[in-house]
Amino acid sequence: MNERRIFLSYRRSDASGHAGRLYDYLAGYFGGNRLFFDVDTIEAGVDFEKSIIGELDHLDAVLVLIGNQWLDVRDKEGKRRLDDPQDNVRMEVQMALEKNLQVIPVLLQGASMPSSDALPEALGDLSLRNGIRLNDDHWKSDCQLLAGVLQNVLHVPRSIKEQKIRRYRKIVFLWTALLTIGAIKYFAYGMDTLGPLYPVATLIFKALFIAGAAHNVALVTYLLGKLKKELDILSMAIIGIAVLGIVLVAWDESYSIWLPLLMLLEAGLLNFVQPDE
Repeated sequence: MNERRIFLSYRRSDASGHAGRLYDYLAGYFGGNRLFFDVDTIEAGVDFEKSIIGELDHLDAVLVLIGNQWLDVRDKEGKRRLDDPQDNVRMEVQMALEKNLQVIPVLLQGASMPSSDALPEALGDLSLRNGIRLNDDHWKSDCQLLAGVLQNVLHVPRSIKEQKIRRYRKIVFLWTALLTIGAIKYFAYGMDTLGPLYPVATLIFKALFIAGAAHNVALVTYLLGKLKKELDILSMAIIGIAVLGIVLVAWDESYSIWLPLLMLLEAGLLNFVQPDE
């Protein structure tokens, strides 16, 4: 099944910088493979119109980035570019409307939603679409709102970072189960019946638990480092709990029974970690 994708339509002379910022945010949220960044994604020498038509057949949402110059950008002859049927931006928007895709106007730089009278007739339906405003003063929160809308459009249950949290939690639970089984067998049956092999068996058991605990520390540290630009108190607490586990096992193997419990606590606390978007 093909992943549902988003098209970013913008005019370089109007909103190039904002388009780049928005692309970076959405790529971090959904993954770059879900985004089509108009002309930057089209190879040199490829027919633009045919390429756009082909891409729109595989897209589900089109973001029309509208800055304060978008409506009235003119060519060298002084003619408004939106009035030119061969204008790239006009073709992108017109084709998306004709295909009845989810077209979302994104208002930038304090721009207002263009009225149908101000638009070419072929783009008149754009004025009927609900737009989302992205303000520089609270860019992140506005982008989060837009991402939430796109999440519903694309039927994506979670962001990439939220998916990572769930995946790593499953790994932590798996490690917890394995270490719990090992600890139960060790403390239930003991190893003193092994006679002269007892010291060696105990050393191996301790080494395995230390390796498991070290893997756990590396796991949560890597995960949280990917999710947070700066570790907050909760993230530091989770890493601290992981480190405590390895310290206890290294101190005395009899404390190994606490390691699975600490790992369960980590997995639970990961539910409360809010990834940076």
